[in-house]
Amino acid sequence: MKQWTLIALLLLFVNCKTGPEENSKSSAPILEEAEKELVFPDDFLGVYKGDLMNTTSYGVEIIPMEFHLLATSDPFEYDYKIYYGVERSERAYTLIRTENPNIYELDENNGILLPVAYSKNTLFSTYEVAGNLLQNSEVFYKDRMDFMITMSVLKNKEETGKAAGYQVISYPISVMQQASLYKEAP
Repeated sequence: MKQWTLIALLLLFVNCKTGPEENSKSSAPILEEAEKELVFPDDFLGVYKGDLMNTTSYGVEIIPMEFHLLATSDPFEYDYKIYYGVERSERAYTLIRTENPNIYELDENNGILLPVAYSKNTLFSTYEVAGNLLQNSEVFYKDRMDFMITMSVLKNKEETGKAAGYQVISYPISVMQQASLYKEAP
């Protein structure tokens, strides 16, 4: 009986030892794929197309939209263009890489330079224009990008009281623009 117990324990020990190796070999391609992180902006260059949903208190308007992120001769600058509508109204900007890998600048090519934060394939910016607060995010994936802008009218702010000694002010959103844009084949 002791002999059978010893053999069973030995087999169990050997099986436990080889099991994880086999699992790690079979999951190696999955881990390799997960570890291969795409590099912004170079792995996301291209032309993206889709529809923008513009939502206001008046309803939803669907507008054709294109987003172009293209290399230039300067390795720190990228053409960043947005086209709206059937008439393809163009907004031509330049995305500029800074020394900080988490900060870019968006040059509107008209004297306006906006700081843009970067994290995990996402660009974030917040700015005020003509009494409106705009928040923008652009999330890049291998085959598409998600674009979102929210707008709040600053004069419509709501003071909701104090919490832990701090004044809390909210800015109701009056416009939301959302689009999933799909990357065109090169």
